[in-house]
Parts: sequence; C-alpha cells; structure tokens
Amino acid sequence: MAQTTEASDMSGKRGKKRVPRVLIARFNLDGHDRGIFTVINALKVSGMEVIYILFAHPRQIVKAAIEEAADVIGVTSSQGEHMLVCSTLMEELDNREMDIPVILGGVVPSADIPKLVEIGVKRVFGPGSKPSEAAAYIYQIL
Repeated sequence: MAQTTEASDMSGKRGKKRVPRVLIARFNLDGHDRGIFTVINALKVSGMEVIYILFAHPRQIVKAAIEEAADVIGVTSSQGEHMLVCSTLMEELDNREMDIPVILGGVVPSADIPKLVEIGVKRVFGPGSKPSEAAAYIYQIL
C-alpha cells in the first residue's frame, strides 16, 4: 500500500499526497554501486520510497515497476550498455502501454544523450551530477 504524507498541493491546500515511488535498477553485471547508493539515499532523504533491484534485464525492470506501482524508473550505466538497455526498456514500456518516466545515471558519453532523449529517456545524469538534482527532477516531473 502506498504511503501518504500531509502536503500542500499547488493551490496551497493541505491534504494527503502519495509518496513518490521510484524503482532504481542496475542491469546485467554492472557492479559499480557507490553512485547508485548515494542517489538512493538522496531520494529517501527527499521523502521518496525507493525500490532497488540488482542485475535485471530491461523486461524484469518493467515488470517490477508495474508490480511495485513505480512512478519513475531510474537506471544506472557504467559499462557502456546504456543505448541497448534503454532502447529495450523503452520498447518494453511501449509494448505494455505503460507511461512510466525513465531517467538514467552513470557514465554516459554526451554524444549519446540526444539519442537517449529521442527514444524516450526523460533525463540523463552523468558524472558530476548531484544526487539532489535527481530528486528535484523527479518531483518536477511528477
């Protein structure tokens, strides 16, 4: 069951608001985890619920996002498989007619960012990005 919290909506009225649920995933054997744990902590501190899965195929990531009622999918890439994985992930979301925003973090060449955005990735957070930027962006798109 989704958690709720007391919050103001854009009109300034107080009421119950659902806590954002973010599914964070590493695919295959991408074992670089320092950055992802820093991001997970920042999301939790900002009030989000985080579901973390390891070494998942894009189909498993989408399945988990649906089962967990995730509002956003965040994936990480440190080994250069981001184009293949993200295109497969976006295709799987499309096949299931799911509109769950996807963000990507990790080591991503700047030349690949426009291609990722073109296939549907909402935003790419590369080296030097602050975890608080990811949290702020998630709140912005929700």
